[in-house]
Amino acid sequence: MDRLIMLKKMKKILILFLLIVFQNSCTEPYEIETVGYENVLVVESTITDEVKPQIVKLSRTSSLENTDVLTENDATVTVMGTNGDNFSFSQDNETGFYVSDQPFSAQPNVSYTLKIVAQDGKNYSSSAVTLPPSVEMDEVYAERIVSPTDDKDGVQVLVNTEDPTGITKYFRYEYEETYKIIAPYPSPYTVEVINFDDEYYTFDVILKPREPEIICYSTEYSTGIDQTATTELNENRVVRFPVKYLSKLDTKMQTRYSILVKQYVQSVEAYTFYKIVKELGSVGSLLSQGQPGYVAGNMVSEANPDEKVLGFFEASSMTSKRIYFNYEDFGLEKPPYFVDCDVLVLDYRDNTTLDNDPNDRETIFAYLSYLGYQVVQHGPWFQYTIAKPECSVCTSFSSNVRPDFWVD
Repeated sequence: MDRLIMLKKMKKILILFLLIVFQNSCTEPYEIETVGYENVLVVESTITDEVKPQIVKLSRTSSLENTDVLTENDATVTVMGTNGDNFSFSQDNETGFYVSDQPFSAQPNVSYTLKIVAQDGKNYSSSAVTLPPSVEMDEVYAERIVSPTDDKDGVQVLVNTEDPTGITKYFRYEYEETYKIIAPYPSPYTVEVINFDDEYYTFDVILKPREPEIICYSTEYSTGIDQTATTELNENRVVRFPVKYLSKLDTKMQTRYSILVKQYVQSVEAYTFYKIVKELGSVGSLLSQGQPGYVAGNMVSEANPDEKVLGFFEASSMTSKRIYFNYEDFGLEKPPYFVDCDVLVLDYRDNTTLDNDPNDRETIFAYLSYLGYQVVQHGPWFQYTIAKPECSVCTSFSSNVRPDFWVD
């Protein structure tokens, strides 16, 4: 028992020490405290100079053991500008985020304040924020990288940026990756199993012709906090900043790959806040997990300034660039498909597989009715060539809607 108490004390001392180290190494001083579980409002919002529906994400902290996002529902959210513009937000039923009722963009030389009335009636507001100058990315490009020390062999997406004025020094990066999928064994049929007899395990298979769903596209979004600063460099340049690494075996490069890189110019306060959050161990967004400590942002309770509020409201100028590439561009072999595509040839008449694997009517019924296998070919003598849905109908896990921006 004494040993257990000693271990707990050592753990608390270690956590306190790490937090003090993080605090002293930051660009700007922010108060950090270790906390037990508290029901704290979490705010995450970046409005940009893009004309679009802007987003405010609200949630409540959870314990470290609970990875669920506790969305703050039924709040009243408003962004107010010193130029007289007021923008109301409504909660989206699907995502739980608060989306501006009308598209707008943050304007230069205007200060913006976020106002929140939480579900419990408490009022919160942010410090006034202004839009930093916009800086175009010079280049987004991809290179083959082989590094035995890091056990890497694949493609690295990199960014170069320069601000000749020397004003902008803090940058954050996000990306959207879209990749093309071609089903290796497209199915020209839909399958319906009817007249099932559970005593003799007999049934009829009805095949109806359909347009094969061969080509699909999937999009994934970056998570985490990727930032860099030029404050300690001789020149105000971002050179070869690594945005995304793809292993040579990454299935996303199986056909054709595209990445849209977004660059956000940040204030020193926003940069410092997210730097500390990342150092404290947040691998996703503020909303993705319980927080190991409290980081004071720029949100406060109007009635009680001592109340803890986690999060940051920022205005950021954003620029973006998109590139495309194929695995052949880097001398790579074709990566494997998303799943193992085992194709089976079944003979419904004598209940055997033609590749000498044992089978019976029950197995055939399970493949078609429960496992979702699709018929790729229908031969004579009740022969069916079947494959997994991911291998035969790409819409089983993706979308066959071609993005407007896509270029082959």
